[in-house]
Amino acid sequence: MSYENADWYTDVSLVEDPHAYFDYLRAQGPVVPLPHHGAVAVVGYDETVQLMLDSEHFSEINAVTGGLAKLPFTPEGDDITEALEAHRKEIPFADQIVTESGTRHANLRSILSRLFTPSRLKELQPQLLATAEGLIDEFHADGKVNIVLQYGGPYGALVISDLLGLSDKTRQKVRGLLEGTLPVPMDATPEDMMKNPLVPVGKDLFKLIAQRRMVNHPLLRPLHALLAHEDILNDLATATYPDGSKPTLVDLTGLAAFLFGAGQDTTNRLLANGFKVIATRPDIQAELRGNPKRIEDFIEELLRYDGSVKSAGRICQKTTTLGGVEIKAGTPILLSHMAANRDPARFPDPGSFNMDRPKIKEHLAFGRGAHTCIGAPLARREVATSIERLLARMDNIRLSEEHHGSEGARHFEYEPTYVLRALKGLHLEFDPV
Repeated sequence: MSYENADWYTDVSLVEDPHAYFDYLRAQGPVVPLPHHGAVAVVGYDETVQLMLDSEHFSEINAVTGGLAKLPFTPEGDDITEALEAHRKEIPFADQIVTESGTRHANLRSILSRLFTPSRLKELQPQLLATAEGLIDEFHADGKVNIVLQYGGPYGALVISDLLGLSDKTRQKVRGLLEGTLPVPMDATPEDMMKNPLVPVGKDLFKLIAQRRMVNHPLLRPLHALLAHEDILNDLATATYPDGSKPTLVDLTGLAAFLFGAGQDTTNRLLANGFKVIATRPDIQAELRGNPKRIEDFIEELLRYDGSVKSAGRICQKTTTLGGVEIKAGTPILLSHMAANRDPARFPDPGSFNMDRPKIKEHLAFGRGAHTCIGAPLARREVATSIERLLARMDNIRLSEEHHGSEGARHFEYEPTYVLRALKGLHLEFDPV
């Protein structure tokens, strides 16, 4: 197909094979002006690292909406840093932790960091295993499964619920609300985005956090022993920023809801991409069964080869040069983890899946710098635990020919989103163990 006039943010023809589109762009250089939205794409590995680390010249304020973000002012001059901050409240999704910067971002991240300590993740491991086993029990006797809807989606939702210490009743409610959801579909209107199921999830979280903060109020101290909940949500409700100030309830609720938005679907899609490899590469499946220690290498190469995040956004706030291309203040940037991870200058033969690849952990699937994914350690644990248990209980894993065609004529459907590499479904057949 012709990519000359393609629009990354709206062209559904790019969804099936984004790698080919990025190869086309990379042939023109590591930094390439795009034909739409006045945007520039960064597709080289070194240039992507430079972009991720450069918070002076590039803002994350449009990290969610990328080139589709409409600035509520006309950029003038070579430095719009102050104007961006002055209009932040008018820019969609600019109040999310991934779109914040500086002290505000550091403060919010300090709250989330409490959930991802090594000790907390170690405590969570038995629940990761129990959740995996429970979900496998639901379909194990059938000898078939849609790994996206029946395992990956609910697994991500339940794990984040456990991370926050939600009750079983609430975690099952969250599972139902998030079933089959998709972030930032290409045809979504702003009104559609506001109908996101994370909104009712957020309302429940707000009530739970507010109750715990109220119980910790000095006036209720005499009743504290009777009313208090000694749990993770209580830790969040009583958390303070590094300077001792308290987050607002809205901030805390936003952070808790963000974990579902950022952590649930990315893990689901990564698992699906991984089992697409496992089901089509019997040699790899056999190697992982014979030596489970290789699951770690498998995950790292999967994150590079076909990670769940395709792109994010940046906007140039100070005119600068990147990859030999001048970028004016106000220019939206297409930042692609996926494109960088397939740069042949960094990863030779990037289109091959190689678990023995040198420097296998140097992919950019989780980003770099201040906005490195804080949940990366949990994501690795989730995927490793899932692969290990699914392989242990499912032998001879193969694709369903009814859904994906016979060998040599495979077909897969992907969700129409520019953010995630998201299979609509992955139908597997297996011999129950």
